[in-house]
Amino acid sequence: MRLAANDFFRCGAQRVTVEPRTPQSRFPLHDHEFNEIVIVMSGNGWHVLNEEPRLITCGEILYIKAEDRHAFEEVHDLYLTNVLYSSELLSTGSGPAGIDGGDACQRRNWQVDEDVLGQVRPLLDRLFRETKGADPLSAVMAESLFLQLAVILCRNRFAADGDGLPGASRLGQVLAYLRHNCTEQIDFDDVARRFGYSLRNFARVFHEATATTPHNYLVRLRLGHAMRSLRLSDNVTEVAFASGFNDSNYFSYAFRKLTGLSPSEYRRRIQQHGRVLSGSEAAS
Repeated sequence: MRLAANDFFRCGAQRVTVEPRTPQSRFPLHDHEFNEIVIVMSGNGWHVLNEEPRLITCGEILYIKAEDRHAFEEVHDLYLTNVLYSSELLSTGSGPAGIDGGDACQRRNWQVDEDVLGQVRPLLDRLFRETKGADPLSAVMAESLFLQLAVILCRNRFAADGDGLPGASRLGQVLAYLRHNCTEQIDFDDVARRFGYSLRNFARVFHEATATTPHNYLVRLRLGHAMRSLRLSDNVTEVAFASGFNDSNYFSYAFRKLTGLSPSEYRRRIQQHGRVLSGSEAAS
């Protein structure tokens, strides 16, 4: 499925618009006639980008090119703001200084902390209002606000896998730490203390932002690791243990609950189809 520009932009001269998804529902595999910056405001879900599944949650920034194919699966109170734009606004395909995710070996997924999300919310509201105006000055203001947004995201982003963490972002650090260490044994009491949370508040703050518990988030990260590993390995038990599961039976149960398939069935279908299956395909 291809999303056409004229279904979202008011006219051919408009070069940026905003599409809030509050919440985002499951959405099948598609591409666009435009580029897109996706800002995850809260909740969690599975994002499939160019055949790679990844669990996403609050504070993550996704840079989607027109030629990319992506989908949203298994969403849980996932609130997004999608900023649709013409590549002309960022000068080159990768943007000045890699503003749209083109730098750092073409990394396409970044993270910002909760303070930055609070900073960009009013900016997104202003941008949304200006994109609805029909006068030429509204178009100029919208493009100016878009460039301001792009610079803020670029200046304040850090790698979602744990590299280059800023010192002041607690929840952002927790999410990146879990993603980077998901295959290791995790003690959540220790994680809470390490990042300055009281044990009582940690689970509450985590659930408010991500719409899931720390344990469930970690399990889904491990399942994502297993999905990628099953492309290359025929040994399901080895994949389970390498992905952080101590019990292969529980791994199989959790895997089937998420995908509708056993790990062996999933691996076989991946090898036959050569791509990640959507939930509806996996269940067929």
